Amino acid sequence: YDSLVTPTQSLEIDLANTSERTVLKERAVPGYDKELYACERTTVKSRDGSVDIPVSLVYRKDVMEDHLQSGKAVHTHLYGYGSYGACIEADFRSTRLPLLNRGVIYVIAHIRGGGEMGRKWYEEPNGAKYLCKKNTFDDFVDVAKWLISDRKLTSPDVLSCEGRSAGGLLIGSSINQAPELFQMAILGVPFVDVLCTMVDASI
Repeated sequence: YDSLVTPTQSLEIDLANTSERTVLKERAVPGYDKELYACERTTVKSRDGSVDIPVSLVYRKDVMEDHLQSGKAVHTHLYGYGSYGACIEADFRSTRLPLLNRGVIYVIAHIRGGGEMGRKWYEEPNGAKYLCKKNTFDDFVDVAKWLISDRKLTSPDVLSCEGRSAGGLLIGSSINQAPELFQMAILGVPFVDVLCTMVDASI
């Protein structure tokens, strides 16, 4: 078991009393204090109103408390993938800690094209495969707009986004669709030159 704030654990569960769980082993993360962090899961309505997009957030408790008291926009980093039916799990990553400890809120948009909500989240007609691929990009932009306008957590001057490979395609499309929403974008090995890539037999 793990979560956005819980390092990977091996648990022993008594099947006769599943409320009791014993932690047999937990991944050691030097200097990490779980009590300083919190996470949440919410949903954002898609622009066409047909689905609720799952969204995961993780942050330091003091950062969120300061935001709730002051109302100031918080540096926020939005991550997405949304391709091939792959699930982006809300799991623990120690590599996020430097961002969280600098006051950044990390957000995962579980957009259509992935598999988080079952096969229908990927397949046509309402997923994000083939002719409905645009749903992936629209969902990501809708989550960014929600963070700014509805949740009022951040603002375009302190909102960044990231995706890798097919997620790079996602970011490329999103910043073309709504460049006004993002201050910075990271496109890791982006799959953006689709036609030339697909016809190149050498790769």
